[in-house]
Amino acid sequence: MLTNALPDMLQALRRKHHSGWHTSKVAAIVFLAAMAELSTQPAGGLPVLWPANAVLAGLLLRQPALGRPVVWPMAGAVLLLAASAWNVPALLALVYGFANLASAFVCWRLLAQPDAAPNLRQPRAVAQVLAACIAAAATHTIAAGPFLLWLAADAPGSQASVIIHGFLGQLLGYCALLPPILTLPVPASRNRRRTPPRTQPRPETVPPFVCLLAGLTLCFLVGGPGILVFPIPPLLYCALAYRQHITAWLALLSVLTITLGATYGWIPFGDTPDPAGTAPWDMASLQLGALLLALAPLIMSCALAARSDTIAALNRALDHDTLTEALSRQAFLRGAQERLQDPALLRGTGLLMLDIDHFKRLNDTYGHAAGDQVLQAFAQTIRAAIRPQDLFGRIGGEEFGIVLPDTGPEEVAHIAERLRARVAEALTTCTESAEPIRITVSIGAVHDSRANGETLHSLLSYADQAMYRAKHGGRNRVCFHNARHRKHPHA
Repeated sequence: MLTNALPDMLQALRRKHHSGWHTSKVAAIVFLAAMAELSTQPAGGLPVLWPANAVLAGLLLRQPALGRPVVWPMAGAVLLLAASAWNVPALLALVYGFANLASAFVCWRLLAQPDAAPNLRQPRAVAQVLAACIAAAATHTIAAGPFLLWLAADAPGSQASVIIHGFLGQLLGYCALLPPILTLPVPASRNRRRTPPRTQPRPETVPPFVCLLAGLTLCFLVGGPGILVFPIPPLLYCALAYRQHITAWLALLSVLTITLGATYGWIPFGDTPDPAGTAPWDMASLQLGALLLALAPLIMSCALAARSDTIAALNRALDHDTLTEALSRQAFLRGAQERLQDPALLRGTGLLMLDIDHFKRLNDTYGHAAGDQVLQAFAQTIRAAIRPQDLFGRIGGEEFGIVLPDTGPEEVAHIAERLRARVAEALTTCTESAEPIRITVSIGAVHDSRANGETLHSLLSYADQAMYRAKHGGRNRVCFHNARHRKHPHA
């Protein structure tokens, strides 16, 4: 019994260690984000950006397994540690730490709901993320409101402008940082031994990035209120040229450049370049403009991603049979022609024609609903038994085709016989009256050796003739087109 339980115990320990390792990574990232946040806080003022809570919420949304209760005390300790390292007063650090945790929790809770769609590939998802960001920023403002008013006593401008400045800083941090985190591609499985080769950047992807750099350079050279306009056309250009997550990171880069550059006087903005003397209304105006700067390319990239998904769904609907999910006849023939013309397939290509035995009798006896059920079960069985590079399509009715690229004649024979046996041994469906139906298939096979140079039309005709010979020979068997290839009859 101990021997049987030991593998489960080891697996549990590995999961716990793996989860703890991820938790430590989250702690380190949140600590760095908190330090970056405190570095943008002028003396007696508020930080320009609040990235810590946005980063925490984004990481928990990317790794749902980390959303355990222990994460929140850990994050609070990390925030206090960062504040202590920056010599923030203890009471202020406690208030800001609590407000940051409450804000991040609200954002995470709203977007972690089952009906939430934080992948930002639909307009509805952008609205959900924006609503969660507004709720999180409002939570932080309410939680830290009294201390924001206390800070406003020595700050230039009215107390209302300081409150708005704090709210917009929170909202800007969420809207600028959440999209890059949420749109990151899913990492490839570690079990993959082969990784795709790195490709060089295509020439058409360079101009959008160059235009963005030029727009940000104009911000430093020209300055003034126009700095919020210069990056917008290049960012929209990037949204057209790049994937969504790249556009989101470029938008974040632009927001950081403008807000930090204007705050620290690198970019001329307002009358007082000193960060401690910048009027809160000027800073609030800058934050609102940067917020729109972050949202504009996000909305465009979302619309383009939704259109791309719709086109992909339409293409799949056109290329696949709705009942069996096999390739349609047109898509199958198109793919087969491409395989036959591929010079890299040195061993040639095999072609199989499969026909379900006695299918018309089955339809007449049990009805078309049972026939559809048989077609679906048959297609599922075949798809599970062929290789990923093989093409499987529905030619018409109960007739299907399979293209076997880069296979020799003997391998084609083996695959055809294995498919026939799989269907005969494993495929049994039941009618509404629970009566089992045993399914068999007749297969015609042909191989295209490169020396013959046969056309696709000829190969389809040869495979079809071989399939009919299998039918006339007793069904539930495999036949090849000519005598050079060994037959594999099965009585």
